[in-house]
Amino acid sequence: MSSIAYVTDQEMIEFHRLCGNSDVNFWRLSARAGFSDFKHGDLLFFYAYGQTKRKKGFVGYAHFEGTSRLTLDQMWKRYGTRNGYADRRRLKEAIQLAARDGNVPETMNCLHLSDCVYFSSPVYPEDVGISINEKLESYTYLDRQDPSVTVRILRVAETIGIDNWSKSQNFEPDTIFMLDEVRQVLALIARELGKENVTPSERKRIRRQMNTLLEEGYERIRNSDSDLFKMDGDTVRIAFPFAAQANDRSQRIRDVLGKMTWYRLKAEQLGLRGEGPVFEILAEETEEQKEFLLNAANHV
Repeated sequence: MSSIAYVTDQEMIEFHRLCGNSDVNFWRLSARAGFSDFKHGDLLFFYAYGQTKRKKGFVGYAHFEGTSRLTLDQMWKRYGTRNGYADRRRLKEAIQLAARDGNVPETMNCLHLSDCVYFSSPVYPEDVGISINEKLESYTYLDRQDPSVTVRILRVAETIGIDNWSKSQNFEPDTIFMLDEVRQVLALIARELGKENVTPSERKRIRRQMNTLLEEGYERIRNSDSDLFKMDGDTVRIAFPFAAQANDRSQRIRDVLGKMTWYRLKAEQLGLRGEGPVFEILAEETEEQKEFLLNAANHV
């Protein structure tokens, strides 16, 4: 799960904040196709001046949905004021000002973002133990050297608080923020666990079970091939699809119990938000075997 700091115009972010825009479009003049290691659901932090304009910091973030190339007219037709400007003329002027030759390109790279969260005041790089080149003009990856950076930014932002104005609009940034923090912590834990060693037959059965859980509202934990989670109120539920062949069943049971122990210990160490975790196992087992696994799951 990646996150980037994206250099952003302060006035445009302020427009989005005041409008309570949850889904937005960022346009880029660069001809490059996009990010090399950035996927759907990853976090793009708005790196801009705060309202005091003292220096740049993280003033909020959004979820990356994808990219496309659009003309100015297509951008305005699809996103309107969610481009960050009150009318098409102002959007055009901003593009012309950014372009070296003063002309609007035929098409532009567009970053489609969703579930924006705006902070009450900036989180500065030094607040989370990192440094960013003051001359940064585009973006930089935040977590390549230290995967815990994203969690630290969210933790500091939590102490600062979510912007009160955007909280009064038509979406729930507090809920989005809490879920993102849980996602990031679980991704860190899964990253340390590494990949599972299962047979192709077991993998096929696990995928069937995963599809069942996804239909029940679970989502995959980043950095894991099989583990899933969902929020049940304030409770974090972690589910493990379980499959084993006769000759390796004991080893698979030890593996899943070890994973549960690791999740519980690391969740406590990292301060996982919410209650739990509560573990669940989806297995092609007898009722007696399922009961044994579930009892073990929540008493490790």
